[in-house]
Amino acid sequence: MSYDHPIEVIENDVLVVSVVDSDGNYFMWQKGLTEEVGSEDGIYFEFDDQINGSHDQVSECTVTNDGIHVLLSNGKLEHFYFPPKFDKFKELRAGLNKIYAEHGGIIEFSI
Repeated sequence: MSYDHPIEVIENDVLVVSVVDSDGNYFMWQKGLTEEVGSEDGIYFEFDDQINGSHDQVSECTVTNDGIHVLLSNGKLEHFYFPPKFDKFKELRAGLNKIYAEHGGIIEFSI
């Protein structure tokens, strides 16, 4: 069985890119696409719980074959490891490229 969680969703002019594992761990990025929904607010990133969410807190993000490694602006590292049979690399790349379209140098793919 392949990975079936949607990677990219656009709803009410908000782009959401997320990955989740079977234990409920997740990484989620959110970006408003119009001024009415906060396009000027920056990129919201959240992991594992809303308490870990904030705007513009990702300094570096590297996607590898085994997972996603994020350096936060406070210097902490966070990791998300892909679940077995993860097969959505193209969708993830496309979604993250949309999220970081105006922010060169933050996202790197080492797949």
